[in-house]
Amino acid sequence: MSKAKQIERILERRIRHGDYLLKELPAERELAEEIGVSRMTARKAVQFLVKKGLLQRQPNGRLVVSREAETRLLHVAFLVPSLVSSDVEQWRLALDRLAEKFNMVTRTILYVHWDDPVLLDAAEGLDGMFLIPNCEPMPDRIMERLRTAGRSLVILGQDMSTLGLPSINLFPAVVVQQLLDHLAELGHRHIDCFNVQTVDPVVRARIDQWNLWRASHRMAGRVLGEPIEPYEQPLMSAYKQMGKILDEGKLQGTGLLCLTAPAAIGAARAMADRNIQVGKDISVCVINDEGLARFMTPSLTSIETPDPTPYLSVCLDWLSGSNDQWVGSLLLEPSRLPLFVGSSTGPAPTSNLSAAKDRDHADTK
Repeated sequence: MSKAKQIERILERRIRHGDYLLKELPAERELAEEIGVSRMTARKAVQFLVKKGLLQRQPNGRLVVSREAETRLLHVAFLVPSLVSSDVEQWRLALDRLAEKFNMVTRTILYVHWDDPVLLDAAEGLDGMFLIPNCEPMPDRIMERLRTAGRSLVILGQDMSTLGLPSINLFPAVVVQQLLDHLAELGHRHIDCFNVQTVDPVVRARIDQWNLWRASHRMAGRVLGEPIEPYEQPLMSAYKQMGKILDEGKLQGTGLLCLTAPAAIGAARAMADRNIQVGKDISVCVINDEGLARFMTPSLTSIETPDPTPYLSVCLDWLSGSNDQWVGSLLLEPSRLPLFVGSSTGPAPTSNLSAAKDRDHADTK
């Protein structure tokens, strides 16, 4: 493949992924220096893309994505907090799968805090936005700026429909009761709740559902764990916190509901390090497995992650249509989700964890 052809492919890929939605295209000289080719080679590649209709040259000589190419594409921002998450990847891949169907360019944009300038840059420069809120409450002024920017905004992973924003919530808090019903059927009567995540509306709603179910079924249980600060590492914190809880004998339940995947993974590792058999000595389950449940040892009982594609398609139909008015409920969420029963849950043991630890200690003598 010629060097000019390589540059053509690079630029086409960048245009397709929205790399130049919020910044200018580099000049031919800058492009040549970046890729390590002659300016003549860079110019040859650019001229081909101009002829193809993807680029056009302005009177001042600057290159821009052609208006014809821009008008036939739906430009969408995917705004995500600056942290690693399997959830974020699932949303991104679903949007990528829908790109061709909706003739869409999606640009993933990381933001660190609510006053990050990239949020408002995206609001001003694109056709629509899919936003995953971070753990901190969104200030009213930011909410108002995003709502009045003239761009359509969809919230992912939280319910902000009461604020007039279309929202997709794949894990409504009520699914907590599916997990708790499963543990109750196995004979568990004391089910603790473990959380290390910053208490945002999602975490709060899950704790409320656990409390509601526990009260209505007259079950024992306590909330365990200390919420971390935003952007701290939840997995390591879950491991350390559960280790301390176990060492101090504070885990009294035979069942443990974990509110997030890092909480469940960290807790299970801390238990394994202390010869506590998950699924036998204690049952552990989690609401959102982030696609990991089947691949863990032991496999983790969880609510399975639903396919976000149908819900995103509804929103993209709205974004790409000529009618600005949303039709129907602003909240899109499943009413019930599949339960994956892994080996991390089993019949309630006849003795509590302290007795199991004493037994194991005696067996090693």
